[in-house]
Amino acid sequence: MATLGRLAPISVGLMAASAAPAAAMRLSYGSRAGARFAAGSVLATLAQQSLVGIAAARKNASLTAVDAMTLSRGVASAVLVGLLVSGVRRRNGVAGWLGWGSLVYGSIVCDWLDGPIARRLGATSELGALLDLESDSWLTLTAASSAATWGGLPGYCLAAPLARYALMVAALRRMPYAQIYADEPPWARPFGIAQMALFTAAMAPFGGAGTRLAVRLAAPFVAALQLVGMLLSYRRSQRTFST
Repeated sequence: MATLGRLAPISVGLMAASAAPAAAMRLSYGSRAGARFAAGSVLATLAQQSLVGIAAARKNASLTAVDAMTLSRGVASAVLVGLLVSGVRRRNGVAGWLGWGSLVYGSIVCDWLDGPIARRLGATSELGALLDLESDSWLTLTAASSAATWGGLPGYCLAAPLARYALMVAALRRMPYAQIYADEPPWARPFGIAQMALFTAAMAPFGGAGTRLAVRLAAPFVAALQLVGMLLSYRRSQRTFST
């Protein structure tokens, strides 16, 4: 019950955080786009929080203030989902700045702060590690979808984010979740950072022809490296678990 007690206000707060972007979308692109944005962002938040509740209940763990910060990354994902559902396909203007600003918050500000804060406060936990990893993955998938939809990236850039979930489901048939990512290779994080940097650059509502050219040239290399890296990491986890 303590977990559910904390989950409810966090969920309400996350949904409330999408109210201002929804109002901005309505004022800039009309009531239909605003309503679609609101529906998409709310449904994305509800889906995330439902899964969080299930995970917390299974681990019999309570959410902390640091977990709430980690879950605020879901606001960034919800904004990106809302923009996808809204039908607005603009890298500039209000929509472009909302998407890019949300991505910067989720992938840089929040992602780089919640871990150190948790360690400083002694609030690290197995549940917190799970929420951090899955929040990253969900944000990466929504960012990839957005970058491919209105950021000009080719569709194959979605391959690695989608493969991550397919490989995780395959791995769960043989090993517990904690074992899948227990021995992550040192090169995995730089590959992930490069992938998110590509999405961030593609969605940026500023930058000229040089930026666009750099994004187009980098896309096939970054996408291929991340996909190969995921396959190698999956193979490594299987070997480690077998031994």
